[in-house]
Amino acid sequence: MGCSPICEVPVKYSQYLYFIGFLLTTITSWLLRDYGDGALDFSPLNACIIDPNDTSCLGQQAVRRICFGTFLFFCLHFVLLLGVTSTTNRRLAIHTGFWPIKFLLWGGLIGSTFAMSNTVLDGFAQAARVFSTFFIVLQLIILLEFFYWINEWLLERESRACAVVLAGGSFLMIAGSFVGIGFMYNYYAPSSSCSLNIWFITSTILFFLLYAAISVSPIRNKSAGLFTSAAVFAYCSYYCWSALNSEPAGGSCTASSVGANKVVQILGFVIAILALGISTMNSGVSSQAFDLDKGSGTDKDLQYRPDFFHAMYFLASCYMLLLLVGWDLSGSGGDFNIDQGWGSTWVKMAASWLCALLYCWSLIAHRVLRDREF
Repeated sequence: MGCSPICEVPVKYSQYLYFIGFLLTTITSWLLRDYGDGALDFSPLNACIIDPNDTSCLGQQAVRRICFGTFLFFCLHFVLLLGVTSTTNRRLAIHTGFWPIKFLLWGGLIGSTFAMSNTVLDGFAQAARVFSTFFIVLQLIILLEFFYWINEWLLERESRACAVVLAGGSFLMIAGSFVGIGFMYNYYAPSSSCSLNIWFITSTILFFLLYAAISVSPIRNKSAGLFTSAAVFAYCSYYCWSALNSEPAGGSCTASSVGANKVVQILGFVIAILALGISTMNSGVSSQAFDLDKGSGTDKDLQYRPDFFHAMYFLASCYMLLLLVGWDLSGSGGDFNIDQGWGSTWVKMAASWLCALLYCWSLIAHRVLRDREF
């Protein structure tokens, strides 16, 4: 079965093709990072080798190049699609069509980066830290908007079943989070000498007590409630666990017995890669969280902004780099290791605290800025 001259697909299906391509580049990056040293020993990549017996940096350089090529691919789409909001805009075909040419371009951009000097890629790696910070913040805003949307949707139904879902969901998320926190104290803070880990875990509880109290008080945003607080608590608890799990292995406060389980390690790696791709795709079609998709109100308006979609993906390309090499850029090498190092630990805890603070602000913003609509 052939395709039209531009091989165009419907807008709602285009996102899945980009997702598949992004997932394939992520898997390729991981394979070259962990198993590609022997095939990557050529200039300019091998300029990174200091010790002839240690060629692990070759895999790290390959990851930087694949991520940079992917970054350029989505940046180009972002620029070409800037301002496209209607199905009648001819530039929409750039987003929905030309797939054979598009994948050749994607591969060509990645291939061209392998001829670039390591200095250029070092500069991109530093910039990726900044772009990844924006990616995390945008993800948090979209996530909070999603929690509010679920809560409002259930409340509007005014049925006993929805009330049971709200109450039961809140209880399960809060109880599950506290059970997880108990395990974190046991594995990551086994003694009083693990003061940093104790503070990480305890701060998650303290933030929960703060925003849970606000969410059931008269001053709260009427769209909030215990359900939204429970969802934020569950997410922050997960982020806290992920931060603790990113700490360098070998210390007395790391869960070495847990990390030694290869099945758990592989499962965590697969979930992290899939979560990155899926969350990026979903975020890319969530421009309404930033009030970006208010068109003319006709049936010709797009369901999402293609420029915002590609912006999320070029930011995700930077985040993918830091997942695979770590926020300190020293490398997370080793079979199925991902997002390891103190840099990753601190970034994740900062994201957890930021999520809590953003949620607290969303609860009281209408009281502070009375002239604004929320």
